[in-house]
Amino acid sequence: MLSAVVVLYNPDDTILENIGSYINWVNFIYIIDNSDKPNGHKFSDLGPKIQYVFNNGNLGIAQALNIGCKMALSNGFEWIITMDQDSKFLNFTDNVKDLLSNTTNKNIALYYPDYIIDGKLYDKSIKEENEPIIVMTSGNIVNLKIHEKIGGFEEKLFIDYVDIEYCLKLKKEGYNIAKLPNVVLQHELGDSKRTSFLFVKAIVTNHSSIRRYYITRNRLYVRNKYKDVSNTFAKIETRIFINDILKILMFESNKISKIKSIIKGYLDYRNNCFGIYNK
Repeated sequence: MLSAVVVLYNPDDTILENIGSYINWVNFIYIIDNSDKPNGHKFSDLGPKIQYVFNNGNLGIAQALNIGCKMALSNGFEWIITMDQDSKFLNFTDNVKDLLSNTTNKNIALYYPDYIIDGKLYDKSIKEENEPIIVMTSGNIVNLKIHEKIGGFEEKLFIDYVDIEYCLKLKKEGYNIAKLPNVVLQHELGDSKRTSFLFVKAIVTNHSSIRRYYITRNRLYVRNKYKDVSNTFAKIETRIFINDILKILMFESNKISKIKSIIKGYLDYRNNCFGIYNK
């Protein structure tokens, strides 16, 4: 028995195509909506395997995922696919269900697919012993009993680094992640683009100022919390943090606003202020 949860935030109509890429391969889908206005009418033609929940506001990605996971666990599901509204599977087969039902390694807490991002196979995860220690949330198949045992996704992060914190928490508790064979997920990264300056080439994400706040605050929190779990992660995150600031200064618009948000994110991290962004 395989379920899925997809978290919405003001989605466009591509959400139907994306859900269509996996609806036939799961037994039930929990649609958890963090949007400003309800979108339940969009899913009226998808049939009885849908449960729509409107949160009447943005509760954050972590809490929305936890809502779906708790509902699935209470309904007897053992595994759940965690999906972003901007993701779709390029292939998905019944072989996945066979893999899950025949899993004998009780330490496997999460299966992850191959990722196609910006039209290319993504293979830049932070690795140890040539295996990724962190993977993005979308497209993962999560063991619900282990999810409950470790306390689920960290809700105080609200958005950004929720997936990274979850993977590092699994590692800390002695659980493993494993790759799904022959399953590919296509994921959109918003307003990202490839650019260059002189001989420097880079992928610029163009995150908003508010996202820069969350990324900074949560990055520092997760790096410090799990520095003893993975020194590799801590070192790489420090380098990425510096590179992100340089890319903002070199390539992005609204530089001053974004740098101010980074400073506020740092201060809120130091002052242990988490949850939703407050000016």
